Amino acid sequence: KMSSEAKVTINEQEYDFDGLEVETQANIARVNELRREVSALQIQINERQALLQMYIKAIADAVQPVEEDEAVVQ
Repeated sequence: KMSSEAKVTINEQEYDFDGLEVETQANIARVNELRREVSALQIQINERQALLQMYIKAIADAVQPVEEDEAVVQ
């Protein structure tokens, strides 16, 4: 008979999730949740870094001398 129980691997050893202590099950759930949060935060960091570079470029562009073709428009 095939088992439908969830398996978890800890230190290269496979365990039946349901056979673990409740506290260990909770810790596994928390580890998975933290991994998802870290991944989401890494995406946010990458996005903020790109946004930061955009603002830095906008500041640099704002203080550069006006090009001749831009002066004509004004």
